[in-house]
Parts: sequence; structure tokens; C-alpha cells
Amino acid sequence: MPSSAVSRAAAARLLARRAVVAGAALAAVASQLLATPVADARGSGSGSSNPRPRAETISENPLPFTTRFQGDFHGSVTRISNSLMTCDETKPPVDPAQPPCEDARKGLGSMPINNKYEMKYINIDPGSIGPLGDPIYSASSADLGLIDGSKVKYARLYWGGTRGIGGTVLPENQIDEVYLKVPGEKQYRDIANDQPSIGYITTDVESSYQASADITDLVRNAGNGTYTVADMDSVVKPHSWGGWTIVVAYENDCKPMRHIHLWDGFQVELPDSPTRQIKLTGLQTPQSGQLHGKLGWVVYDGDLKWTGDTLSVKSTNGPEALFSDINHAPDDAFNSTIEELTPEDQFARNPYNRNNFGYDSNRWDISPYLRNGDTDLTTTFNTQKDGYDIGVFYAYVNLDGSTDA
Repeated sequence: MPSSAVSRAAAARLLARRAVVAGAALAAVASQLLATPVADARGSGSGSSNPRPRAETISENPLPFTTRFQGDFHGSVTRISNSLMTCDETKPPVDPAQPPCEDARKGLGSMPINNKYEMKYINIDPGSIGPLGDPIYSASSADLGLIDGSKVKYARLYWGGTRGIGGTVLPENQIDEVYLKVPGEKQYRDIANDQPSIGYITTDVESSYQASADITDLVRNAGNGTYTVADMDSVVKPHSWGGWTIVVAYENDCKPMRHIHLWDGFQVELPDSPTRQIKLTGLQTPQSGQLHGKLGWVVYDGDLKWTGDTLSVKSTNGPEALFSDINHAPDDAFNSTIEELTPEDQFARNPYNRNNFGYDSNRWDISPYLRNGDTDLTTTFNTQKDGYDIGVFYAYVNLDGSTDA
């Protein structure tokens, strides 16, 4: 991009990014020399040999969950995702009792493991240069594979990470953009948050955020293939986390007639807090006939093997049901996984880690719990020790009485 085309805002972000890269090594050294290891994320330290007081909120900008997109058409909604942070395999665990980093990525070892490692950015594209002339220092990818004949109706990119730990909190102009490389292109694009404000919370233990942007035209034009997200910013310390998801609603005559819905916001469930309910309005199920539907979500900072976190869902007329599947125990709803049980919606990602160190993007078949004439879903979040942030929901419901996936 010619320098004359770089806006003042982009130039300011570039300076902030360069400052981050230049200071990363110093920050890492300082954190090891000066900081005590983080025992538990934003929590009471329950189960730790070094308990901490419960996190106190300093500032926050919670965003209510509202409809981002909805429609009734033959088609579906899916997503691709990946993490942008992982443990640093060149450094020993903060807790010597934990297994090596490579094993932790596979989900091996005793609990809890996510908080007990020095962290680093994932970067599958080292040496590359971003659209503003800065180096690519974090990058991961995932492959979109819509079935033939699909037409993209809406696509949105979400990214979020650890904005701060302790007294280190990144400024907003450092977290309000990422780079995106779409299939068929060699260069990254600068993608800026297009919400009125970024959702965030700052506590005396940990700070976090979610931003997002409409990328419908980009996905519609690029189609299937590898999408790479790069240079998302996060504080790089033990327990740092971060990742991205692209949610895609698409039309295809081979799919059932469906109600498609995407909601987003930013709400936080701190450890040892009262339950939090989020009502997802505008859902539509048929007035009669069989019911089939799925609900997906993006949740940040859920820890593998750090149990006590639950998700339950109740439709307007249906029973309350506790989420669990082959990848999730009922008391470990958010366990740093990015999995897809429907073969048609499974996707490749680079790198593939079983443990994504604080990033969850999953989906649940809620067909048994839907009822005819439903108009909303009430989700209930609870936790004992594992705090987490709730960022995205998406769902489809078949309207034609079919049970096709």
C-alpha cells in the first residue's frame, strides 16, 4: 500500500503495533523477572497452592446480545476458527508438575494446565509483511468449504484476546484491527472493528476484549479456500489467550428451508459469580411438525480440565437442557476446543491443536429441546472457578419439518 494511502488512523495503529513488536522481548523478560506466576484466571484461586483474592472489576464495556443477521431461506450457517496463541515450547512450564508444552497442546496432563505455561503467538507466516508495512507476528488459518452452489448471504469476522494481565492493559487502538488474507490473494488486508465500541472488561487480574467486522463481500468474492488471520494483539504472559472465528450464513437450494440467526455481544461470567442468563430473541420454529436445529457459540478463556463451568439452554416452550457431548463433560462446557461434529461442516486448520489455550468455538444439536412455536432461547451460564467471556451465538432451525443436517 503506498504511504500516501495510509490514513492517519492506520498510521497510528501501525506505530502502536511496531511498539508492541519492539517491546515484546523486554516485556517477556520483565514478566519473568518481576511478576509472580498467575495462579488462576480472574478467580479465587480455588484448588491452587497460592490462592488469590477474587478479581475486582476496574472498568468494563459489556455489549448486550442483539441480532446481527437473520433470514429464512434454503441454506445454513457455519464457521471456521482458530487460535492465535499457544504455549511456548522453548520454555519450561511455570508449574514444574505440568507436562511439556507439546503434550499440553494435545490436551494431556493433569488439571489445570492452561494457566501454567509461558505463552507465545502462533505464527504460520513468519517473515511476511502486513498491508501497512509491518511484520506478521501472529497468524493462523482455517479452510472454508461450502458445498457447491452456495451463495454467501452474510459473513462476519470476530477476534478477541487477553487485553491485559495485572497492570498491563493494551490501548484500544492496538486491538481494533487484524489482518486477513483470503483465498486467491497473496497480500493481507487490514480489517478494522466496525462496531460502535469494542466489548471489554478490565479487572485487577486479567483484561479481555472482542472486536468484529463485516466481511461479507470479501467471503462472497473469495469463496472456498484458506483464510488466514494475522497480527491480532494480546498480552503475552502466562495464561494469555486469543483467537478468531468467521461465521458464514449461506444460501443453497440443496439445504432445507431454515431460519438462520446470528447474535453477538460481550458478556463476562467471572469465577464464583451468580449465574448469567442471555436471552436470544427472534428465533423461529415451525408451528407443527418435526424439529431440527443447532446452536453454535464463541467463548473466550475457558480452560481445559478446569471444571465447574456449565451452559444450559431453554427454548420458549421446551425443557432446560445442560450442554454436553463427546468433547465436553457437563461440568466443563468451555474447555479450549474448536471441534465440529457434523462431517459436512468440519474444516482443516493450521495449526491444529486439541487444546487451544482459552479459545472455544463449538456447536450443539439442540433438536431434542426445541418445541413448535418457539420464539427465543434462554442460555444460562454458571461457573465455580473458571471465568470466561461470551461473544457470539449462531443457530439454524429447519422450517420444513425435515431433520436433515
